[in-house]
Amino acid sequence: MNEIQEAPTTFNGIRKQLGPGLIISANIVGSGELIVTTKLGADVGFIMLWFIILGCLIKVFVQLELGRYAISKRKTTLEALNTVPGPKLVVSWLVWIWTLMYAAIFFQLSGMVGGLAQVFNLAG
Repeated sequence: MNEIQEAPTTFNGIRKQLGPGLIISANIVGSGELIVTTKLGADVGFIMLWFIILGCLIKVFVQLELGRYAISKRKTTLEALNTVPGPKLVVSWLVWIWTLMYAAIFFQLSGMVGGLAQVFNLAG
């Protein structure tokens, strides 16, 4: 698996590659954007529409370029983030920020599980 694979040309070959691509593209625009953009629209109307569009565009281009860099340099995305210039305490400052955000996901998931437990408890 160390060499680059040829692109599939048959229907079944394309179908096998379609699944992972759909999962990746679903991760680019997740439920967070759906909730935040609708709440922001309800609160301030069309005044902040430019902010939402700009944020979505920046997110897509950052993810595309980070993916291209990681593939071309044969590094993981964390290894690529570790090469960002700036202060380092064992690893790059950007990796520390990523670690904190990843740890926050644990608390978000705990809140979701707790909320679901309450809903199921109330439902009987």
